[in-house]
Amino acid sequence: MAISPQMQEKLEKIERLMQDGYTLKKEYGFINFRNSSGKPVPIYGGFKPPAGFSWIGFFFPFAVCAQINEWSYFYICGWFFSFMALLEGITGYNTTTVSNIAISMTYGYIFPYLRKIAKDNGIADRPKGQSIFIGILLSIACSIPSVIIDIIFGNF
Repeated sequence: MAISPQMQEKLEKIERLMQDGYTLKKEYGFINFRNSSGKPVPIYGGFKPPAGFSWIGFFFPFAVCAQINEWSYFYICGWFFSFMALLEGITGYNTTTVSNIAISMTYGYIFPYLRKIAKDNGIADRPKGQSIFIGILLSIACSIPSVIIDIIFGNF
């Protein structure tokens, strides 16, 4: 598993916290990170999340999720973009930019935790080129329901 020095630092921060009794789980594709008292630890936004922010997870979530076999990314995107297409069809408000930024921000914050879970589970990385190709294909596939919704509402 090829891990950059920056990502290794993030993983070490998470590991130190886990040695102090923190728990890390993935539930329904989302991260559940709790302190030793069982209280949820904020991993998003301005609360200075423990692992920080991953720019690779922000710019290329489709590729890095395919690389570590994190298939829930594609399910979540499919459902989220379908919901946003439905919202756009009903309200007429263009939700494309907001949707893309929301997904990118989310995976920028949670990718270090997903990477830690994949590493702990011994998941071997897929080659980068293959990850990009598979990620793009699955991204197209998961966007099909939202495209159908857009066609129904005449937004395509």
